[in-house]
Amino acid sequence: MNQSNSQKAGKYCNQCGQKNFRPQRTIKELLVEFVEDWLNYDSKVFKTARMLIKPAALSRDYFTNSHHKNHYVTPIKLYLILSIIFLIMTKAGGFTLTNVQFGGEELTPEQQVELQQELADARVQLSDNDNINPQVLKAIEEAQNNSADNKPLDPFEQTLNCKAEAKDIFHLWPQWLDQALEQRIDKLCDTYHDISYLPEEKQKAARSALGLSIVQNMIEVIPQTMLFALPIFALLLSLFYLFKKRLYVEHLVLLIHSHSFMFAIILLYLGWSQLVGWLPQLQVLHLGWFVFFGLILYLFYAQKNFYQTGYWATSWRFLLFGILYFMIFGFMLIVALLIGLMST
Repeated sequence: MNQSNSQKAGKYCNQCGQKNFRPQRTIKELLVEFVEDWLNYDSKVFKTARMLIKPAALSRDYFTNSHHKNHYVTPIKLYLILSIIFLIMTKAGGFTLTNVQFGGEELTPEQQVELQQELADARVQLSDNDNINPQVLKAIEEAQNNSADNKPLDPFEQTLNCKAEAKDIFHLWPQWLDQALEQRIDKLCDTYHDISYLPEEKQKAARSALGLSIVQNMIEVIPQTMLFALPIFALLLSLFYLFKKRLYVEHLVLLIHSHSFMFAIILLYLGWSQLVGWLPQLQVLHLGWFVFFGLILYLFYAQKNFYQTGYWATSWRFLLFGILYFMIFGFMLIVALLIGLMST
């Protein structure tokens, strides 16, 4: 608005109440403005968070309120924001794994006795069968001798087994991707082999660091891989609710909001886990199962409220969709693992 300078002397316009805009601003003012826009009680972030807590409320408002984007963060933007926060947290080291071990640890005397007994029982049972390959019995005998001496496998033999098993497990298409993965796995196996030449007291830490790097890379790409899986999940939902005559984008938006809520809760839970690490007294509060069942109930009521169906109609769809969901999710974890291997 074109009010006179006398009317715009303060921070807000005396006539319309709008905040005055000054082109000449300092860096400090820009940062303060950014914080005010994001942390203001009436900001889109807080409004979106309050609505997201209610199952399917944000999704229903998206299709019924023509001014939705003026009040709330849009679905894709919301998912990307949470993914970026997740990535920043893992990169910054706030939410990192601390206990992944590749390779066997030394056995305690009790574990050695138990392992030898199990191997002896297996040898007796297998020796009664004439169809058993003698090499199998020989392998059991060698394992029994190694367990008695608490002796690990030869490093060179471990490397050969590592490469051979990887080539047997992974068969990708196209061919160039399969070759690239095999080359990467060969390098990882060589790295594992090199660790065997370190001083014994450093080998455990080195194996742990190698395992952490692979799994950490896998965790960091889960939000991105799940983003590509959402269209598949939306297609499944459209089949389950075929007679509801919903648009494909409606199923997709519901899934984006549901997964955004899941990511937000997981981030909060990981933050709680870090707090428990600093304050061990909080370990008496076991929130893991509470969070798990809370998410299940949230997702159930999200489907029920969005599609306006009864408990029975929602239950069987939710159960079947959940089974298919975990199958696809398992496949996406494998994809994330492959990406983790390639980027280690």
